[in-house]
Amino acid sequence: MIAMMLASSGDAIVQIVFALAFGIACALIANNRGRSSVAWFFIGFFFSCLALIILLCITDLKQEEQRDRRHQQETRRLREQIAKERQVADSRHAEVGRRLVAHDQVLGVDTANVPELTSTASKSLSGGAGQWFYALDGQRLGPVSQETIAHLLKAGAIDRESLVWQQGMAGWTPLGDVPELSGGAA
Repeated sequence: MIAMMLASSGDAIVQIVFALAFGIACALIANNRGRSSVAWFFIGFFFSCLALIILLCITDLKQEEQRDRRHQQETRRLREQIAKERQVADSRHAEVGRRLVAHDQVLGVDTANVPELTSTASKSLSGGAGQWFYALDGQRLGPVSQETIAHLLKAGAIDRESLVWQQGMAGWTPLGDVPELSGGAA
């Protein structure tokens, strides 16, 4: 009987040592992963292998904090970069506006207040009677009125070799070959 009691107490000691080992292992791993080492010691002590498996499967809080910190730094850097790019874009926009005003002054035109140029988005691209398209630097512009073509020709923005087109014409034609446009310019 004493032998059985010693044998059963020996088993209990082995079980306690085994539980302590799992508790200590869980506490150390939990501490390295940003978790509470005291709480995971007791979880490991009572649930041994299951606690260790769960602890190894859950996310590492330290890695998540580092990832969040890097993400916040990257976000802050990108916001600063966007703010700088906005400043550059705003200054370029202002410079382009100044250059357009200077260009209009040199040419003697006011492109900001020409109704044909400011409302082209609302007009159909096919043009109507009296509506002309013209080519400038490889771009198709218009529709504009015949008076606008005459004004552009007079200002030197286009010349007699510039191509023009109106609905009903077979194709793009040099301005000098269109009687109704070249007659007013001559």
